[in-house]
Amino acid sequence: MPEGDSIHRLAARLRPRLVGERVRSFDAHDIADAVAKTVVGHTVVAVEARGKNLLVRFDDGRALHVHLRMLGRVGFERPRSSYWRPRAAPHQLRLDVGGAVVVGDRIPVLRLLRAGAAERAPDLRGLGPDLVAAEFDGDECVARLRALGKRPIGEALLVQRVLAGIGNIYKSETLFLEKVDPTAPVSSLDDATLHALVKRASALLKANLGDGPRITRNALGPGPKFWAYGLHGRACFRCGGTVDMIRQGAPPGRSTYYCRGCQILPARPAPAPDT
Repeated sequence: MPEGDSIHRLAARLRPRLVGERVRSFDAHDIADAVAKTVVGHTVVAVEARGKNLLVRFDDGRALHVHLRMLGRVGFERPRSSYWRPRAAPHQLRLDVGGAVVVGDRIPVLRLLRAGAAERAPDLRGLGPDLVAAEFDGDECVARLRALGKRPIGEALLVQRVLAGIGNIYKSETLFLEKVDPTAPVSSLDDATLHALVKRASALLKANLGDGPRITRNALGPGPKFWAYGLHGRACFRCGGTVDMIRQGAPPGRSTYYCRGCQILPARPAPAPDT
């Protein structure tokens, strides 16, 4: 499931093989052949990650925008190997720079942006702070969360115009580690709690930028690598309660895993009696 860490890792893999290289051929299912051919001969000048978005920039100012969502895949083609290749299905990508061939399969968002469009496109311009970036404005993150008012925090953390990069896994793990009920309205949480959630999510994302499987829990042996995600019905590692799964957001909803024992809404004081 690609989240912000996955896209930054992908950009890091692509960058040394693509930047500075001239395009020999380019084909993409969602881009007209006549337009795709105009990329040939241009040089790749940058490969960037913005939250869950990948941008491959060319020397004429245009950029290839890729968003993998749930099922998309991008990697290097390896001739004469069993490595996966694009299927005969929509949303395919093939970018050949001579020394490397990038292929993609089942990519739901694949478009070639005109010069400067990456800075103007509403879906990219409107992204919140990228939590994988070396520096980001925590106060801005909290202000954007606060603007969601009564929206449950388990939904709010997934809004990319608020915080860029968090998906179902990091949402669940962040809320678990900070002992925050995913159903709590943003308006019920103080600024200290919101800052802690942002800081925790960023730390988890950045901790998984290296090689190896994604983990949030240092477990010896074959034990679960997450604290709560995917562990519905299992005992909580912290309190022994039961890990549950709920769906949040518009139907069918996004899965959120949490402990019913230690992620509970704080008790509210009873209203003062009328006098």
